[in-house]
Amino acid sequence: MGAKSSAQTRVRRLVTLIGISLLIAMSAYGPGNVASALGFRNAPPPPPESVGFVPSTVPARIIAPTARVVGLQKAVVNQVLRLADGSFSVPTTYLRVDRIELDDVEISHDRGDHKFVIKNPNGSDLTTAAVAGNDQGSIVDLWLDVKSLELCVTPETLYSVVIGYAGVFGGRLDSLLAAIADVFAQFRDRPLGKFGPCLPLTSLLPVLGVLIDYGVPLPRTLPVANLDVYAVALKVTTDPGKPSITAPLADVAVVTG
Repeated sequence: MGAKSSAQTRVRRLVTLIGISLLIAMSAYGPGNVASALGFRNAPPPPPESVGFVPSTVPARIIAPTARVVGLQKAVVNQVLRLADGSFSVPTTYLRVDRIELDDVEISHDRGDHKFVIKNPNGSDLTTAAVAGNDQGSIVDLWLDVKSLELCVTPETLYSVVIGYAGVFGGRLDSLLAAIADVFAQFRDRPLGKFGPCLPLTSLLPVLGVLIDYGVPLPRTLPVANLDVYAVALKVTTDPGKPSITAPLADVAVVTG
């Protein structure tokens, strides 16, 4: 009986992995690259950031109550991409990170008469979270239409980073410290999350952008709350044989009507 149950589990997992592969990895562009917009086609990359494929006109929606951004390298707003039908996307927020971990994630892609839905119900178990990228040198590029994405960080953390690298900012040090104070003053009445106040990404970008531009290392892991985004494009670059996207508890469904 145990052997039969184990075999059934392996079959279900295999079917799930095949489903994820079909939905998310249809348009790999070069070794180790994964284009997760469900049916993208290859094309010359549009400026200013290299996508490497033509995004679908229908983005995938990604919802997760909590997540973690690991190794934030770049954040740029108002990035517009040309889509498969020749039109242009809404202005997106471009993020480059080492990896992103998602808790209780739901990924859906509307195809008109039906919708693909992938869920990974890991709860608070970090070992079974869905992950784009890996801890072995991956790069994850995301172009997101952000409906909600809050970074959880304390002002003390940012003050510590800035003061620790005060010499690189020159005459901008005082204005940067003032900018941090202004950002958190706007949200002083927000409830504290597990890792500090959780602020909208857009409110923190002026500060984070300066730190990134000056090459100042940010905290390795930035907790995220209330993530609700439309992924216009997502690309994972990693060495051959290394995982690009993992979802240990993934369940794939097709919803009609």
